[in-house]
Amino acid sequence: MTYKEQYLQSLSIKPPAPAGAMPHTFAGTFYELLPETADTFPTVLSGGTMEILSGYTLTCQPMDCRMLLYTRDGGGRIRMRSRSYTLEPGSLLYMDCSVSTYIIEPTHFPWRYSLFLVKGDLFSRLETLVPFETLLLHPLPPYSPVLRALNQLLIGSPGACLYNKLTDADLLHHIVTGLFTEAYKMESTDTRYPPFLAEIRNYLDASLAEPFRLDDLEERYHMSKYRICHEFSAAFGVPPLKYLNRKRLEAAANLLLTTDKKVHEISLEVGFENTNHFISLFKREMGTTPQAYRDAKRG
Repeated sequence: MTYKEQYLQSLSIKPPAPAGAMPHTFAGTFYELLPETADTFPTVLSGGTMEILSGYTLTCQPMDCRMLLYTRDGGGRIRMRSRSYTLEPGSLLYMDCSVSTYIIEPTHFPWRYSLFLVKGDLFSRLETLVPFETLLLHPLPPYSPVLRALNQLLIGSPGACLYNKLTDADLLHHIVTGLFTEAYKMESTDTRYPPFLAEIRNYLDASLAEPFRLDDLEERYHMSKYRICHEFSAAFGVPPLKYLNRKRLEAAANLLLTTDKKVHEISLEVGFENTNHFISLFKREMGTTPQAYRDAKRG
């Protein structure tokens, strides 16, 4: 039995869906599998971005796969083992679908979400390294590297060629390891730095579009900006401004893939007032211009 046949057999919907609307569209497009990689690499079984406009209750029997479900707009709820979890905009659900029957219900319409059903040894191995129990529901910042990798996975191809499968495997690895790192707040055991440095890093992460001056940090932490730069560099490998610019460029890359905004609009949105300076930094960091990056990734 193929994965598609297993999936359709495992899913029931109430009330009955209109012809052509369900059930397979909940899981997106079914991917063609490549035998050489399907049992050895992280593999996408089905996926895409979908929208539910009216109320359905979807009951899914256990299947040997994992689910990645990112809510973009609207919202839903997942119920499993007498517990209920709210799927809010900006949240990513990672779930082991083999453990128990689960029920998914849209709650706020239209519910637009990106979903991937995946398989591979990577997932079960990672789950043994952290306090994971069946599912993980974690909010993603708008410019999270996890979200950027998820968006890149969405623009990939479901075709059964080696390039597609290796690209998918690499992105799935980044998504799940990044998600676990963020959600379980893992830090290197070799890293030792004062709490104020972590506070500065968090401040920079949350203030990408805001004007930045080292003098502001100097006033806030009552120490010289030279000492701040030295200690921040020792802890994180780069000075504060370079760290901030890298985060801004990551945010810009995400916007290039997920929006049709013009380059100068993205430049302003991520905190660069000078578009030429933004293009120069982007090319230095990414190896290509913003427009060429967009064109290449979108194919």
